Amino acid sequence: MSEVVKSSTRSPARIAILLVGMVFFFTATLLASFFGVIAMINEMDIPGDVAPNVFMIGLIPPSVLTILLYTKVLSRFI
Repeated sequence: MSEVVKSSTRSPARIAILLVGMVFFFTATLLASFFGVIAMINEMDIPGDVAPNVFMIGLIPPSVLTILLYTKVLSRFI
C-alpha cells in the first residue's frame, strides 16, 4: 500500500518537471526561430510593410516541434 502512495506523490512532481522542461524547450526554439526569421528578413531586403507578416512564420517551427516533443517523447514518461 505504501508503494502506491509513494508513486502517486511523485507523479505530479515528475509531470510538473516535464512541463517546465517543455516550456523551456518552446522558449528556446521560439527565440531561435525568430532570430532566423529576422536574419532572413534582413538578408532578403523584405519591405517594412510585409515584414510583420513574414515574421509570423517564426511561430510555426517552435509550435510544431513542441507538439512533436510532447506527443512522441514526453508522452512515454507521463
